[in-house]
Amino acid sequence: MHTDEYEISIGREVALCRRLIKRLEQALRDREERYAMTTEDLLLALEERRVAGERPEFREWREDHLELKYRRRQLSEYVAALKGLRTS
Repeated sequence: MHTDEYEISIGREVALCRRLIKRLEQALRDREERYAMTTEDLLLALEERRVAGERPEFREWREDHLELKYRRRQLSEYVAALKGLRTS
């Protein structure tokens, strides 16, 4: 058994995740434009040490990419939980 509060709480988390994902996607697009390379190209360049990984802007770019992956996974889990509540 669940209460409406569960749905409301998870619904808020879904909305928060969506806002964060949107912000992170825009930040990645902005960096891709600024540096004329894709995020995947940056990650490969960091791995191959073709760019300096200690540069703050590249470190932040990589961290935003990882955060985006995490938030997408989290959103998927919240949506599944919300769907489960609504069908029970």
